[in-house]
Amino acid sequence: MQTYLLALDHQLPGTASWLEKLGIHLVEAILIYIVALVIIHFGARAIRHFTRLRPNMQERRRETLISLMTNILKYTVYFIMTLTILPLFGINIAALLAGAGVAGLAIGFGAQSLITDFFTGLFILFEDQYGMGDWVVINNVTGQVTMVSPRVTAIQVWTGETVYIRNGTISQLTNYSKSPSLAVINFSVGYDTDAETAIHILKDVLAEVEKEDPNVLGETQILGVNTLNDSSYTIEATMKCKPYSQFSVQRLTYKKLQKHFLARGLKPPFQGIVMMHPEADPPDKQD
Repeated sequence: MQTYLLALDHQLPGTASWLEKLGIHLVEAILIYIVALVIIHFGARAIRHFTRLRPNMQERRRETLISLMTNILKYTVYFIMTLTILPLFGINIAALLAGAGVAGLAIGFGAQSLITDFFTGLFILFEDQYGMGDWVVINNVTGQVTMVSPRVTAIQVWTGETVYIRNGTISQLTNYSKSPSLAVINFSVGYDTDAETAIHILKDVLAEVEKEDPNVLGETQILGVNTLNDSSYTIEATMKCKPYSQFSVQRLTYKKLQKHFLARGLKPPFQGIVMMHPEADPPDKQD
């Protein structure tokens, strides 16, 4: 290799020293890159360890903060690494930064929405309005949060699609995962069934659901007869359950109510319709 460089330097003076310097700079750049990876690795571990020191923090908030702080660490280290490597190859970073500042000012006027998205995302994350895994309604889109970043929020709706919403466009937010939910049971009963009997059956069913479904947190309350309809009356009850589990609790309760009513031979409510032949005389006209 040394003989080849001497021959090349003989033909093109200065080439050998230039290639030698280039090789040295490449080795230095690789070493800087390795150091950056090591800093990111141990920095990410330190971030995760730091969040573990707060046992009262919810797991979804912990994972969200870990993701955010790790990304900030990566971007910062990569930026410093780039500024360190460029001068090795003769690039003037001072002029580059000055030009980037002017260009950034020009871009800033045209990227106001991007800046709004970024700062809104930071407020969402630090105020813990929602986190990964939460069930939310954002701008009339209902689903589970699968990604939270300073710029966008990704929501997976119940049919499987993923909807991306810019943080700066969020005008209304409902979070179902921050507090217990309330399952409201409205069950229609026919008038041929006594209200006391129906309430007794409902009480037995709610006790079964509370024992079988781990989502039920207790505090079951039977409110009694709620409305009187044309062919039935409605009994209402409520059950406190885990966040966003009220719908599964309602389905299980309705299933057991139907089973109990049928087992006791009680008929479901129905609306009777009297059909008359168009040529028949009304009852008050017949002899």
